[in-house]
Amino acid sequence: MGRPQKQTADWFPHYAKGTSDSRTKFILEDGWGNDGYAFWFKLLELLCRSNGHCYNCAENGNKRYLVAYMKVDEEKANAILEALVDMGKIDRELWEGAQIIWCQNLVDNLSNMYSKRTVSAPIKPVLGELSGRKLDEIDERGGETGTPPDEADEGAGTPPPTAPKPRRKKPSSLSKKQEERFNRFWHAYPKKVAIGETEKAWAKIDPDDELAEKIIKAVEDAKRLDSRFREPRWTPHPATWLNGREWENEYDTTTQKGGPHDGEDRSDFRPSSGFRPSAGFKPAPGTDE
Repeated sequence: MGRPQKQTADWFPHYAKGTSDSRTKFILEDGWGNDGYAFWFKLLELLCRSNGHCYNCAENGNKRYLVAYMKVDEEKANAILEALVDMGKIDRELWEGAQIIWCQNLVDNLSNMYSKRTVSAPIKPVLGELSGRKLDEIDERGGETGTPPDEADEGAGTPPPTAPKPRRKKPSSLSKKQEERFNRFWHAYPKKVAIGETEKAWAKIDPDDELAEKIIKAVEDAKRLDSRFREPRWTPHPATWLNGREWENEYDTTTQKGGPHDGEDRSDFRPSSGFRPSAGFKPAPGTDE
C-alpha cells in the first residue's frame, strides 16, 4: 500500500541495557548533570521529527527554538553541542561549516525502519552542494532540514511532499499544481485503477492544499480503520471513493476485533452519513485476512 513519502521517525532506538556504561552519557552527565543527559536524548527526538533527520541552527530562528526546547541557556547549549561534535556524535564538517546538526549513527540505527518504506533513508548533506542554495535544503531526495517540528507538523512554511508520477496512457488534464496534489493522493491510495476517471473526480473537487492534505490523511485512516480496505476486492475504486466524498467518513475506534490480528487497530468503518457496510464487506469469521 502506498504511503506519503517522509523522512521523519516516530521513535528511535534507545537500548536500556548497558546505558549506564555509555561513554556519551557519562561525559554529558559529568559535565552538565541531568541537563546533559536530557539534552542528548531530546536532541535525538528533535532530529527524528525533523524531515531529513538534520536540523539547521542557522535558519529561521531554529537555534532559539532549540535552546528553548532543551530548557537550557544558549551558552550551555553551545557547550554541549561542541562536546557532541568532539565525541563524533554530531558531524563536525556540517556543524562548523553550516551550523547543521547531523547524526549519522541515528540515521544508521533507523535503517530497518526505512527498509519497510517506499522512501529511502536521507543521506548526509554535502556542503559543496549547498552553495547558492538555502541551507535548510539538503539532497535531491527532497528532504528538508531546520524546520522546527511543531511548525512542520502544522505545515507552516513547509512545501507539501512530492510523489512519483503515475503511469498514464494519456497526459494529465490537470493543472500542474493539481497534478502534484493528485499524484500524492494516487500514491497513497491502495487500489490503483481507472486513473482517468479518478482524475476527473479530483478535478471536480478541485482541492486546495489544505483539503488535499485532509483527503490524503483520510486515505491513510481508511487503510487502518475501514474494513473494506483490508481486502483488495472490497476496496472502493479511487474515483468512487472521491465521488462519494468519503474523506468525510468517521470511524468508530472503540470497536476492536479479536483473533490473529490482536494488537492492531481493527476498528469498524463508520461514514458520517450513518451508513455501515454490510457483512459482505468483512472477512468471514475465523478466516485470516
